[in-house]
Amino acid sequence: MSRIPNKTRIGLAAVALAGAMSLASTAFAMETLPQGYQLASAEKAGEGKCGEGKCGSSDASAKATQAEGKCGEGKCGDASFARTDTDDDGRVALKEFLAVAPTKSEEFKAMDTNNDGYLSEAETYTYRSNQYTSNGKKVPTELFTRMSQAKG
Repeated sequence: MSRIPNKTRIGLAAVALAGAMSLASTAFAMETLPQGYQLASAEKAGEGKCGEGKCGSSDASAKATQAEGKCGEGKCGDASFARTDTDDDGRVALKEFLAVAPTKSEEFKAMDTNNDGYLSEAETYTYRSNQYTSNGKKVPTELFTRMSQAKG
């Protein structure tokens, strides 16, 4: 059995201690996280994009996802319908609808309750307000001032 001299043992212990101290500042070290980081993520979880049943007409859902913004910034409700109605005839044809929401032809069919191939403001408002109420939410009347007055 070989014996290690005391000076060598002390030297090895010092090297091990210095190594352990340097590891304390690496990725394996624990750091305290800022208070409230979970609160910020919880607030975002309740948010959504226009067209996910949280805003007015998803007629502009494709445009809304291209230019993110909050509901009420011209991306939902009356403003969305007006922007989608590119020929300004007061109704949205399937072609106009698919120009902004190319994958939503089934939704168009569900919204077009009289099956005339066009969405009126009244049909769109009825469909969107039903989405809100079926999710237990209040319909944001400020987004649908004109559409809520439309007659079917």
